[in-house]
Amino acid sequence: MEFYEAVEKRRTVRDFTEKRVPDEILNRILEAGLKAPSHDHARDWHFVVLRRPERIAEILRHVAGGAEVQTDIINHWNTATECQKSMYYDALPKQVKMLSQSRCLVLPLFRAGADLMTPRDISSLNSFASVWCLIQNILLAATAEHLACSLRIPIRDEESYVLQCVHAPEGYRMPCYLAVGYAAPDAKIIRQTELSVAERIHAESW
Repeated sequence: MEFYEAVEKRRTVRDFTEKRVPDEILNRILEAGLKAPSHDHARDWHFVVLRRPERIAEILRHVAGGAEVQTDIINHWNTATECQKSMYYDALPKQVKMLSQSRCLVLPLFRAGADLMTPRDISSLNSFASVWCLIQNILLAATAEHLACSLRIPIRDEESYVLQCVHAPEGYRMPCYLAVGYAAPDAKIIRQTELSVAERIHAESW
């Protein structure tokens, strides 16, 4: 798939088949992640790959599953666009299913260095910024391989629980859960808000 086609087609998918992602394809996708730009040229990144359903269920134990969509709350989000609201209506009830259904859950880990919660300055977040470059590479590579992805950023004590479960070395962090798989034929694709690049470019000054 041509690069700009992959950029255009990349979408979050929350409905998967259980078709297995071949190891060689998964390895290519993760290798693309490792090509991302890295602070200090460190590339101190690792992946925990989970395929066994019972192991995935253990890792997702702290993720709220089957949550009722709080339509009254979403409807009162005055700042949310219709695209954003439709995304939440679809996403909230699928927080466990979208991560387990594909049977390929990837946990990217990175060495954080500075305290991410109390950074001295923007530069202190370089390791965090770099790992998201890695994640974007993976999302685009998966699209190029005709695969789909869904991610969840951990909240509350989810991250510490997962890091303990996978025996991550001290100092490593997990920015997200990442499901990789084949989209279900009826997977819901949320329309994105259309943006005009001309309206977002500010020549010389805002």
